[in-house]
Amino acid sequence: MAAFNGKWSMFDVQGGVAYYTAIKSPAEYTEKLKKVHEVAKADPNAYIEEIVLDKAAGTIQRCVYLSGAKVRDSGVAKLGVELDAKSTDGRPAKVKIELESDTKLVRYENGDGFSIVTTFEIAGDVLTLTANGNGATLVSKLKRV
Repeated sequence: MAAFNGKWSMFDVQGGVAYYTAIKSPAEYTEKLKKVHEVAKADPNAYIEEIVLDKAAGTIQRCVYLSGAKVRDSGVAKLGVELDAKSTDGRPAKVKIELESDTKLVRYENGDGFSIVTTFEIAGDVLTLTANGNGATLVSKLKRV
């Protein structure tokens, strides 16, 4: 899907601390992400996500770059298939990603003590990630690079 494919820079994050507390993220991960969010707010080119969605193959791959260095690569994941994988904060989880429309993806993560639903939705040149878990919400906004 051309709508998702490409690089996106984070320019806004809301609700991070409450969200990470609610989903019981490990403290070291919460601290690391707070710093990443501060950097992203100060420099919109510091945090880049690259998404490659291949609808014909039914796959997606996400890579994260921080200050130009690749810090995370999801590997190629099959859409619509539940996998044993790491949650966003690195804990073991069952993860499933579904393509709901040309402009909407949903990622489900379920692990010990947490259940997270993250919606990736495109409107124009803005990609909004809304993560809901254990009663809290995190909203990140990225713009197409």
